[in-house]
Amino acid sequence: MDEERRISPGPFAALLGFRPLRADADGALVEALPGPEHLNGGGIVHGGYLTALLDSATGWAVHQHVPPGVAAPHVQLSVQYIRAAVAGELLVCHGRCVAAGRRIVSAEAEITQGDRVIARAVTSHAVLRPA
Repeated sequence: MDEERRISPGPFAALLGFRPLRADADGALVEALPGPEHLNGGGIVHGGYLTALLDSATGWAVHQHVPPGVAAPHVQLSVQYIRAAVAGELLVCHGRCVAAGRRIVSAEAEITQGDRVIARAVTSHAVLRPA
């Protein structure tokens, strides 16, 4: 798998407008610009949109620490919502690998909007090596 494919958004992330800017040994940096279609009934960015952004950033960060072609799906994702995000303002998500073992990889991510922290996540990923 070439390096561009390792950080290119899949169909779901592309549909949501996630833009991976960087994914390397130091982590992943992803931007997203939520629009009115990403709001919940209360007029703020839907928690599922934020969770998907955290999921994507940690996934891209983890895949920099496993060999190409090795899957590392999430087996656990814990999200802390800190404050509301609004449409029309850029979200920036930083994900990083915390520990990479042979069977489990741990990661974390944080979303900011301007200088405000919006949400954080910690994740675990199973390392699925081909048979």
